[in-house]
Amino acid sequence: MTGRSLSFLALLSTAACGSGRLVPADTAEPSYAAPSSTPVAEPAPAAQPAAQAPAAQPAPAAAGYAPYDSSSSIGIRRVGQWSTSGITTPARLVIRDDNAYARFWSSLADAGSRPSVDFTRDLVIAVAAGQQSTGGHSIAIERVTRVGQGLAVEVVETVPGPGCTTTQALTQPVDVVVVAAADAKTWSFSDRTVTRGC
Repeated sequence: MTGRSLSFLALLSTAACGSGRLVPADTAEPSYAAPSSTPVAEPAPAAQPAAQAPAAQPAPAAAGYAPYDSSSSIGIRRVGQWSTSGITTPARLVIRDDNAYARFWSSLADAGSRPSVDFTRDLVIAVAAGQQSTGGHSIAIERVTRVGQGLAVEVVETVPGPGCTTTQALTQPVDVVVVAAADAKTWSFSDRTVTRGC
């Protein structure tokens, strides 16, 4: 590149840097006009007497989006916990009608009579750990949280620590709860394992 070309480029970049317009942040942006050849600074607004500002209102959530603080715990009513339920495969179930509830209850070994549930208001959540080779295992629904139109179910599985004495019998831990959340559209489960000390 020649010296003349470099001088022309330097002149062009200098002109481009000075073609903007400064506008104070607290004034409305003026309608677009072609910038003048030299920068112009707007004068600062005159000091106004302090007025009582109205209390800030939180912005409404956009349709279809839940605000960040929309989660809240839901009360849990425990229907039953069994260590020898007869359900041999791990399961995470949300039961929304009486027919499904009756089928699930009939799969439980020695569960007794089935408690009634008002499915217009409530739903049943059941979790099974699957068949374990020893005792000392348990499963529990620790917390149910409403997140927007859905539910987040926190499950804790407890296992015996190494070297703990346990019964040498097959077990199938299950926990069943009722929550007042019949209107929930979605749900998710998160699992955590805790080792029980001897």
